Amino acid sequence: MKRIFSILFLSLIVFQVIGQEKLSLKESRALALEYNQKIKIADQIIAENQSNVKFAFTHFLPNFSATGSYNYYHDIDDISLSGGFLPTASSEAEASLGNYTGISDVYFPGFNIEMGNIDYHSASLQVEQPIYMGGKIRTAYAMSKLGSEISIYNKKLQSSDVLLETDQAYWNLVSVKEKVTLAKKYVAMLSTLVQDLQNAFDLEITTKNELLKAQVQLNQARLNLFRIKNGYVLSKMALCQVIGRDLMSDIVAVDTIIQVNENTVQTDYMQKALKNRPELLMQAKQIEISKEQVKFERAEYLPQMGVGASYSYMSKINDLIGSTKILAVQAKVSVPIFHWQERKHKLATARFKSKQIELEKDRTEDLISLEVQQSYFNLQEAFQQIELAKISMDQANENVELTKNSFYEGLANTRELLDAQTFWQKAYNELIDSKINYKLSEIKFLKSTGDLEI
Repeated sequence: MKRIFSILFLSLIVFQVIGQEKLSLKESRALALEYNQKIKIADQIIAENQSNVKFAFTHFLPNFSATGSYNYYHDIDDISLSGGFLPTASSEAEASLGNYTGISDVYFPGFNIEMGNIDYHSASLQVEQPIYMGGKIRTAYAMSKLGSEISIYNKKLQSSDVLLETDQAYWNLVSVKEKVTLAKKYVAMLSTLVQDLQNAFDLEITTKNELLKAQVQLNQARLNLFRIKNGYVLSKMALCQVIGRDLMSDIVAVDTIIQVNENTVQTDYMQKALKNRPELLMQAKQIEISKEQVKFERAEYLPQMGVGASYSYMSKINDLIGSTKILAVQAKVSVPIFHWQERKHKLATARFKSKQIELEKDRTEDLISLEVQQSYFNLQEAFQQIELAKISMDQANENVELTKNSFYEGLANTRELLDAQTFWQKAYNELIDSKINYKLSEIKFLKSTGDLEI
């Protein structure tokens, strides 16, 4: 029976290991970029703008069109006109005025046309080619290309946001996992102390009060371990949500070693940020678009010229009209003359809008400069925090050992040992937090300078 339980226990462990998915930070980033809806939308925007560029280019090319029609008229009334002598006038001027003075000796015999059913068809082919449109076509094409470039920078911006979110979720999972390990060590430390005090109490070497102090501390530590384990499950679910995995997936973060290097930041980080940040790159392109928009508005009031040709055919209509073929060539020139200063006001509006975008870019540069400097200071502070946390950890380890030796030699009481172990647990926890804080500060600094890439 014992053998069967051992086999079942080992099978459970193997099943859990097989069900686990080990992920590096790089793999998590790739999954997040593949899954995130913002990135998918950004890709669609890029495709849309690329299509707009192609559409704008077609306006440089000739425009071909064809039309055709078929007409059928049923049972049209016959056309008849009775005969008679034509009226006469004293002069051509009087005739034009309708002043007739009598009847001539010219006889009009009249006529009768049988109409019946009439059907005929027609078709035409036309080609038009713009020659000069005031620069409107060229300007529209330039704006479409600038829009396409903006969509690429927009994807870079969305990607950096997704990478930041992924890194925060990943390192939070690493942090909570380390704290689970710490909580287990702390529980084991207190369990050993409680057992030793229990033995001493059984031998009537110590009091019940000393044993209860340690037991209370142990119970609190076990409760904290339970809470941290729940937090670890929630941290895994948070990372799964970011990378598009099922929330109950058992993922394991494998990049748990945090490299900390001082003075790795180049001195030109501010210039790099102002050069690489996608927000500024997008606004720079928007300024170019606004200037092209001024040209586009001006083109509306410049001469425009185009040429074209057409060929038309119409079938005969019964015995009334024979079939016709017409070949025509056209040239059109349009020159605006006067629009009550409409051109002046529209151009002024476009220039004011362009200036607004330039001022907005200046404001964004100031805000980004402030953000970059703040993130740089945070990174430096995070490094100092790690150095101090390491010193505190060494001191806590030494304090625990000294207090433990004093306790078992009867030179320290239970409260002093519990305090030493609590200080050790706190120092250990702060060391974990300082390392994770450094990593997150590093990521935020890279994002602020536009260098956060996969």
